Amino acid sequence: MVSECVGCGYCCMKTPCDAARRLYPHAKKCPQLEWIEDRYKCGLMMISGPLGSDYRKELHAGAGCCSSLNSWRKDVRKRIPDLEHTNFNPLPEIMQVFIQHLGRQFISGDVIHLALAGLQADLVNRDYHPDEVNHIIKNIYHAFDNQRSSFTKEFIG
Repeated sequence: MVSECVGCGYCCMKTPCDAARRLYPHAKKCPQLEWIEDRYKCGLMMISGPLGSDYRKELHAGAGCCSSLNSWRKDVRKRIPDLEHTNFNPLPEIMQVFIQHLGRQFISGDVIHLALAGLQADLVNRDYHPDEVNHIIKNIYHAFDNQRSSFTKEFIG
């Protein structure tokens, strides 16, 4: 039985669509899944123009939900996974590679900490969940710090 989609996020979180797997092959949760107002929405479906139209067709926009046994339908809320206990890195792979390369540069620890503090404040201002912000910052720092030589760490902090 097909029912109207209520935006609970179940399908996207449990089984990402082909487009998400194609665009974000290493992501555990699709970065396009957004909590907007009182429900989850797909960022790909909200793209305007021909590209958005193609995604809406591919993702069967308006076809409804066929998961009638899904208990999330009756409890639509923002669901943040327990990020600290997963191997999920919220950063796209290309960003992880960039941060690793940046980590090999001669940059002081103070500059790194100031930049991350600014990023953290910006994410909070953009209504990211505090647990998600902390997880993002931790992953950036980890990717950066693992590339720094011990000489750089000892010499400039």
